[in-house]
Amino acid sequence: MFEITSYGVVEAALVEAYRIPDAARGAFRGRLTALQKGGLLGVMPGKGKALRYTPDHFHRMVFACEMLEFGVAPSTVLAIVKARWDSRLRKIFADAERAIMHGTEPGADVIMHLGAVHMMADAWSDAVPNVNSCPLCELHGHMALWMRTPIEHRSFPRALVTNLSMRLRAFHNAFAAADQNERVAKYRAEHAGKVEARADRRAGRRKR
Repeated sequence: MFEITSYGVVEAALVEAYRIPDAARGAFRGRLTALQKGGLLGVMPGKGKALRYTPDHFHRMVFACEMLEFGVAPSTVLAIVKARWDSRLRKIFADAERAIMHGTEPGADVIMHLGAVHMMADAWSDAVPNVNSCPLCELHGHMALWMRTPIEHRSFPRALVTNLSMRLRAFHNAFAAADQNERVAKYRAEHAGKVEARADRRAGRRKR
């Protein structure tokens, strides 16, 4: 993937990857804008200089969308990104990308998980949930551990789990299509402008 200055392409890719209905696009845009203003991307857009969106920014937005799919509050999403991005999440996404590029078996997909979470209590105590990962082929072992944890361990038999490699594949496909659509639209607009300019010049010569 590469850098891009057009936020419209990024948003269009997310809309397609997450199947956002047309009627909800405004609300979706508003949610992403609020998250970006809250520090989701690690930089603040809209300060007089066009932001160049990099794979790191794409990953941050995909992570936010995955958490929103689970109903995680935007404030918690931002807290997780602030606390865990550099120390853990960036590597999880890099591993998921490598699995896409080099993995030949479905079991190599990277699963991102929040195991034995207690997010309601965490929100009240300002704690930040842990985020971890494993290959898909090892998920059953982790799931068994979470579901069998005795209550006296003060842990919880629940987990938030997503196939991150699969979600990134969906985003890559949507991104490629959105970028191509923008390039075609830009070419057609430029071509139409050139045709109109030539027509104006010919009309001017006839008048003379």
